[in-house]
Amino acid sequence: MENNLDASRSTINTDWYSEEFIFSSMVKYLKENGYKVQKENRQKEAEKADKIITASKFFKKEMIEVKGYPGSYPNQSHPTPKSTQAKSWFSEALFNSFVNFSSFGDAEIAMALPNVGRYQTIIRNLNDYFTLNDLYFRIYLVNEDGSVEVSNLNQKYLPVIT
Repeated sequence: MENNLDASRSTINTDWYSEEFIFSSMVKYLKENGYKVQKENRQKEAEKADKIITASKFFKKEMIEVKGYPGSYPNQSHPTPKSTQAKSWFSEALFNSFVNFSSFGDAEIAMALPNVGRYQTIIRNLNDYFTLNDLYFRIYLVNEDGSVEVSNLNQKYLPVIT
Protein backbone atom coordinates (compact mmCIF):
# COMPACT_ATOMS: atom_id res chain seq x y z
CA MET A 1 0.00 0.00 0.00
CA GLU A 2 2.77 2.47 0.90
CA ASN A 3 4.53 1.80 -2.39
CA ASN A 4 1.40 2.79 -4.33
CA LEU A 5 1.10 6.00 -2.33
CA ASP A 6 4.77 6.82 -2.94
CA ALA A 7 4.33 6.08 -6.65
CA SER A 8 1.35 8.45 -6.90
CA ARG A 9 3.30 11.19 -5.09
CA SER A 10 6.24 10.86 -7.46
CA THR A 11 3.86 11.06 -10.43
CA ILE A 12 2.34 14.25 -9.02
CA ASN A 13 5.79 15.82 -8.55
CA THR A 14 6.90 15.12 -12.12
CA ASP A 15 3.97 16.91 -13.77
CA TRP A 16 5.16 19.65 -16.11
CA TYR A 17 3.38 22.34 -14.09
CA SER A 18 5.07 21.39 -10.79
CA GLU A 19 7.40 23.84 -9.06
CA GLU A 20 10.27 21.41 -9.55
CA PHE A 21 9.77 21.34 -13.34
CA ILE A 22 9.33 25.13 -13.55
CA PHE A 23 12.45 25.63 -11.40
CA SER A 24 14.67 23.31 -13.45
CA SER A 25 13.34 24.67 -16.77
CA MET A 26 14.07 28.22 -15.63
CA VAL A 27 17.60 27.41 -14.50
CA LYS A 28 18.29 25.79 -17.88
CA TYR A 29 16.75 28.76 -19.77
CA LEU A 30 18.71 31.34 -17.78
CA LYS A 31 22.03 29.55 -18.21
CA GLU A 32 21.43 29.13 -21.96
CA ASN A 33 20.79 32.88 -22.15
CA GLY A 34 24.00 33.96 -20.45
CA TYR A 35 22.83 34.35 -16.86
CA LYS A 36 24.86 33.30 -13.86
CA VAL A 37 22.42 31.37 -11.66
CA GLN A 38 22.47 30.92 -7.92
CA LYS A 39 19.67 28.59 -6.83
CA GLU A 40 18.04 29.35 -3.53
CA ASN A 41 15.26 27.97 -1.37
CA ARG A 42 14.02 30.07 1.53
CA GLN A 43 12.46 28.26 4.47
CA LYS A 44 9.64 30.05 6.26
CA GLU A 45 8.53 29.02 9.70
CA ALA A 46 6.16 26.03 9.58
CA GLU A 47 5.92 26.23 5.78
CA LYS A 48 7.54 24.58 2.81
CA ALA A 49 10.59 26.22 1.29
CA ASP A 50 9.94 28.94 -1.27
CA LYS A 51 11.61 28.33 -4.60
CA ILE A 52 13.56 31.42 -5.56
CA ILE A 53 16.14 31.77 -8.29
CA THR A 54 18.74 34.50 -8.07
CA ALA A 55 20.23 35.21 -11.48
CA SER A 56 22.56 37.89 -12.75
CA LYS A 57 23.69 39.13 -16.14
CA PHE A 58 25.73 42.23 -16.95
CA PHE A 59 25.82 43.29 -13.27
CA LYS A 60 22.03 43.19 -13.08
CA LYS A 61 20.50 40.89 -10.45
CA GLU A 62 17.06 39.30 -10.74
CA MET A 63 15.08 37.53 -8.00
CA ILE A 64 12.62 35.06 -9.54
CA GLU A 65 9.83 33.57 -7.42
CA VAL A 66 8.81 30.14 -8.77
CA LYS A 67 5.26 28.78 -8.53
CA GLY A 68 3.67 25.71 -10.00
CA TYR A 69 0.02 24.98 -10.73
CA PRO A 70 -2.21 22.99 -8.37
CA GLY A 71 -2.32 19.26 -9.10
CA SER A 72 -4.76 16.54 -8.18
CA TYR A 73 -4.25 14.76 -4.90
CA PRO A 74 -6.22 11.50 -4.61
CA ASN A 75 -6.66 11.48 -0.81
CA GLN A 76 -7.95 15.05 -0.48
CA SER A 77 -11.45 14.92 1.08
CA HIS A 78 -12.62 18.47 0.22
CA PRO A 79 -10.36 19.73 -2.54
CA THR A 80 -10.09 23.44 -3.17
CA PRO A 81 -10.94 24.20 -6.81
CA LYS A 82 -7.72 24.48 -8.83
CA SER A 83 -8.63 27.93 -10.17
CA THR A 84 -9.09 29.27 -6.63
CA GLN A 85 -5.90 27.65 -5.42
CA ALA A 86 -3.99 29.00 -8.47
CA LYS A 87 -5.18 32.54 -7.73
CA SER A 88 -3.99 32.15 -4.14
CA TRP A 89 -0.61 30.80 -5.28
CA PHE A 90 -0.21 33.67 -7.77
CA SER A 91 -1.08 36.23 -5.07
CA GLU A 92 1.41 34.64 -2.67
CA ALA A 93 4.14 34.70 -5.33
CA LEU A 94 3.43 38.35 -6.14
CA PHE A 95 3.53 39.30 -2.46
CA ASN A 96 6.74 37.30 -1.91
CA SER A 97 8.30 39.08 -4.89
CA PHE A 98 7.57 42.45 -3.30
CA VAL A 99 9.09 41.23 -0.02
CA ASN A 100 12.16 40.04 -1.95
CA PHE A 101 12.45 43.50 -3.50
CA SER A 102 12.45 45.14 -0.08
CA SER A 103 15.16 42.70 1.05
CA PHE A 104 17.25 43.06 -2.12
CA GLY A 105 16.55 46.58 -3.37
CA ASP A 106 19.18 46.39 -6.08
CA ALA A 107 17.49 43.42 -7.79
CA GLU A 108 14.67 43.26 -10.30
CA ILE A 109 11.82 41.00 -9.28
CA ALA A 110 10.06 38.44 -11.42
CA MET A 111 7.94 35.30 -11.31
CA ALA A 112 8.19 31.99 -13.15
CA LEU A 113 4.93 30.13 -13.71
CA PRO A 114 3.60 27.33 -15.87
CA ASN A 115 1.98 28.68 -19.04
CA VAL A 116 -1.61 27.69 -18.23
CA GLY A 117 -4.90 29.45 -18.96
CA ARG A 118 -5.70 30.41 -15.35
CA TYR A 119 -2.39 32.22 -14.87
CA GLN A 120 -2.77 33.91 -18.28
CA THR A 121 -6.19 35.21 -17.19
CA ILE A 122 -4.80 36.57 -13.91
CA ILE A 123 -1.95 38.26 -15.80
CA ARG A 124 -4.39 39.90 -18.26
CA ASN A 125 -6.45 41.17 -15.30
CA LEU A 126 -3.35 42.83 -13.81
CA ASN A 127 -1.97 44.35 -17.03
CA ASP A 128 -3.93 47.61 -16.80
CA TYR A 129 -2.82 48.34 -13.23
CA PHE A 130 0.86 47.68 -13.90
CA THR A 131 0.77 49.55 -17.22
CA LEU A 132 -1.09 52.64 -15.95
CA ASN A 133 1.29 52.91 -12.98
CA ASP A 134 4.34 52.13 -15.15
CA LEU A 135 5.44 49.26 -12.89
CA TYR A 136 7.94 46.78 -14.32
CA PHE A 137 7.37 43.14 -13.40
CA ARG A 138 8.77 40.36 -15.56
CA ILE A 139 6.90 37.06 -15.91
CA TYR A 140 8.49 33.88 -17.21
CA LEU A 141 5.92 31.42 -18.57
CA VAL A 142 7.19 27.85 -18.82
CA ASN A 143 5.60 25.61 -21.43
CA GLU A 144 5.01 21.87 -21.19
CA ASP A 145 8.13 21.18 -23.28
CA GLY A 146 10.28 23.25 -20.90
CA SER A 147 10.63 26.23 -23.24
CA VAL A 148 10.21 29.67 -21.67
CA GLU A 149 8.27 32.72 -22.86
CA VAL A 150 9.16 36.09 -21.34
CA SER A 151 6.33 38.50 -20.62
CA ASN A 152 5.64 41.47 -18.36
CA LEU A 153 2.69 42.63 -16.27
CA ASN A 154 3.29 46.08 -17.78
CA GLN A 155 2.24 45.99 -21.44
CA LYS A 156 4.71 48.78 -22.28
CA TYR A 157 7.52 46.28 -21.73
CA LEU A 158 6.11 43.42 -23.78
CA PRO A 159 8.24 42.37 -26.73
CA VAL A 160 7.10 43.89 -30.03
CA ILE A 161 6.19 41.20 -32.55
CA THR A 162 6.50 42.28 -36.17
